[in-house]
Amino acid sequence: MKLNMITATSVAVLFSAQIHAAAPVEEAGASSANTVATNSVALSSSNLTMEQRIERLERMLQARNQVQLDLQNQVEDMSDSMSTMVGQLEQSNYQIEQLIERQREIYQELDRRFAQLQASPITAKAATEAAPVAAGEDQAYDAAVALVMQDKDYDAAIPAFQSFIKDYPKSSYAPNAHYWLGQLQYTRGQRDQASEQFNKVVNDYPDSNKVAESLLKLGIIAQFQNNNAEAKSLFTRVVKEHPNTAAAGLAQTRLAKL
Repeated sequence: MKLNMITATSVAVLFSAQIHAAAPVEEAGASSANTVATNSVALSSSNLTMEQRIERLERMLQARNQVQLDLQNQVEDMSDSMSTMVGQLEQSNYQIEQLIERQREIYQELDRRFAQLQASPITAKAATEAAPVAAGEDQAYDAAVALVMQDKDYDAAIPAFQSFIKDYPKSSYAPNAHYWLGQLQYTRGQRDQASEQFNKVVNDYPDSNKVAESLLKLGIIAQFQNNNAEAKSLFTRVVKEHPNTAAAGLAQTRLAKL
């Protein structure tokens, strides 16, 4: 009887021990599952934050690129505006040069006429014989000049000077007439024809006061033709051979830009 009770008690103790032994294992398993679940949630949250960061960086990069593009467009617009302003300034400077040159030519023409009036008088017979020719020559030349100075009719002035050169090839006005014709053709963009007239002045009338201006114009025409070496040579010639003249000053300015 006692043996049976001891046996039953031992079995009960062993069973209870097994139950208590299994409980920690189950609790440990549950704790491990909870830890895995928590880590999974944390990892998911970490991935979401990284994606948000990447999206934010992408937006910042796009914004920076847009700012750079806007700045580049602004710089290009400013560059275009500057180019336009420089072109307008060069055109204005050229027009001013032309205006100054025409005024100088007027004064030179007046000085030449005045010098002729102050020249030594010729004999009465010679004056009588030369009067009709001189009158016709003066009248033709004055009429051609008036078309430029007064009427501003440059189209009519070109044939007027051409006729004068043909009718009075040995006139004292011939170098001026060639220069005026070259100037008119140059203004109309007929640079090859203008070069012929300016070269005529330089080569056939080396003592004319139009030589410096003719050399200057030949240099400018060479610049238009992208012949900078020839232009430099001509401008240098103006400065060396005709110093202290308005043409030399303009030539020096152009030399500095070559």
